[in-house]
Amino acid sequence: MTVTAPRHAATGQRGAPPSGPPAPPSRRDSRSGGRPRRRRSVASTIIGGIGELLITLGVLGLLFVVWELWWTGIEADSERQETLEQFYSDDGLQAAPARETGGPDPADFEVCMTLEDGTEIGCADYMAEQTGWDDVMGVMYAPRLGEDWAAPIRHGVGREQIDRGGVGHYPDTQLPGELGNFAVAGHRNTYASMLGNQDALQTGDQIYVVSAGDGMFIYEVAERRVVQPNETDVLLPVPGEPDLEPETGILTLTTCHPMYSNAERLIHHAEIVDFIPLGGEAPEDIAHHEGIDQLFYTGDE
Repeated sequence: MTVTAPRHAATGQRGAPPSGPPAPPSRRDSRSGGRPRRRRSVASTIIGGIGELLITLGVLGLLFVVWELWWTGIEADSERQETLEQFYSDDGLQAAPARETGGPDPADFEVCMTLEDGTEIGCADYMAEQTGWDDVMGVMYAPRLGEDWAAPIRHGVGREQIDRGGVGHYPDTQLPGELGNFAVAGHRNTYASMLGNQDALQTGDQIYVVSAGDGMFIYEVAERRVVQPNETDVLLPVPGEPDLEPETGILTLTTCHPMYSNAERLIHHAEIVDFIPLGGEAPEDIAHHEGIDQLFYTGDE
């Protein structure tokens, strides 16, 4: 490369070589001139590649979280809405008896349980028949979890049941109307997060289970627990008491705990307190739900 002499060193005629010794190279030129550029070592190349890989994996991981928490919720909630519409459609109400308008018209029902205060609880024969993968056993309502909260109930707790915007019935547990434990499971963070607000439930809150062919089973929240995933005794006919025989009906809700983790399980137990046969008067706090007026009297007729 050429080196340009300082202006004050140029003398003589144009084109003549400058007099005096050549100027020394600048520091910049001495660093870059005459020496080959240093190449990256193998270790640096490997570390750089690993860094780029980790960044790519991080982006993919973030996209997966967005898909799992957001997109699955949109899909599942859409299916939940379709399921509710189908449940209260003409096809879904074939099991319901014809009802006169103008006031409550409770249907006769078979008594399967009588509470200590004399309250008669009907049977859940129709629910017991809805065990197919696409069948809907009923719909659960819990006003504390939201004014519009409504969860279709399917038989089973696999992905084909609880990933569809609802809750699933543990097959080895009992049904409403039976002595024992009607236990269900639902997602807390994904797939419409049906039990995302379960921890908001308070002692005394009402939970309603509606069957199109049986009636409405009413439960009252009695207990909250946090257990380890292997503590399955919460699903026993008498939760936590393997040696006792059940004397009443229990509803158990199970979901992951804490939020965004499956390290533990959040449990709520509720006791059955009442039953409304088809055609009876619906409780005021769920009478506004679409379809309830097709099974029960809501006062709007």
